[in-house]
Amino acid sequence: MSINVPKFQTKTETEIKNYEMIKSVLTKLYETEMDLNKKRKGIFDDIAKINEENANLKQIYENFTKTMKTLEENKDNQIMNIKTKLIPNTDYYISEAKKTKQDIGNYKNIKSKTEKQAEEIDNMRKSGINVKGSQISQNMLQNKSTMNDLGETIEGRMMKYEYERITNNKLIMLHLINYEMAYHAEAIKMLTNLFKDVKTINPKKSINESLRSLNMSKKIEEKDEEDDDFVAGTSRQMFQSTASEVNI
Repeated sequence: MSINVPKFQTKTETEIKNYEMIKSVLTKLYETEMDLNKKRKGIFDDIAKINEENANLKQIYENFTKTMKTLEENKDNQIMNIKTKLIPNTDYYISEAKKTKQDIGNYKNIKSKTEKQAEEIDNMRKSGINVKGSQISQNMLQNKSTMNDLGETIEGRMMKYEYERITNNKLIMLHLINYEMAYHAEAIKMLTNLFKDVKTINPKKSINESLRSLNMSKKIEEKDEEDDDFVAGTSRQMFQSTASEVNI
């Protein structure tokens, strides 16, 4: 069996580069996501440390931190799959491509040796030398048999490799899509509950409680109109786009 050595060599070299690139992308994705998650969890820890006397607000701050950290921990689990499942898969296919490349190199060497032996035998025959049963003839036949077996092995491996490679690339993309979908689906569920919790905050009621703790209850009514103006003015301008999106 004769194979197209140049095409097979180019194919395997290209696939090695492709999978090394995929591995590099997945490794950077894993490292970046883990680093970002670590920083985000640290930031949310600080929110829980807000010195809040109002018990209701303090509980909401704590729930906010707990929910956001849980989401980041859930994402950690998803990110770990990149390291434990996807990256090792790329290592496997890089290894398989390198084995095939090595076999092609061996095939090329044996083919070259066989062609030289055939040329030498042909010259011997032209010179009237009987090569039947000679060592060089036996060596050539053995090399031809080895070359045919290796050619079948290479073609079989290439067919198997191509099928698995395409399937694996499909699974990598689906895994990354599912990873994002699973995270965001859980995030929507948890953040919806957190959103409802945060939305229960009543600024006036909270202000009243704070002012009472300072014995400033006489000033509460005097502050009402000014507070309404502030909320309708500066505060609303700061969060205008957010308010329109979440219906505050």
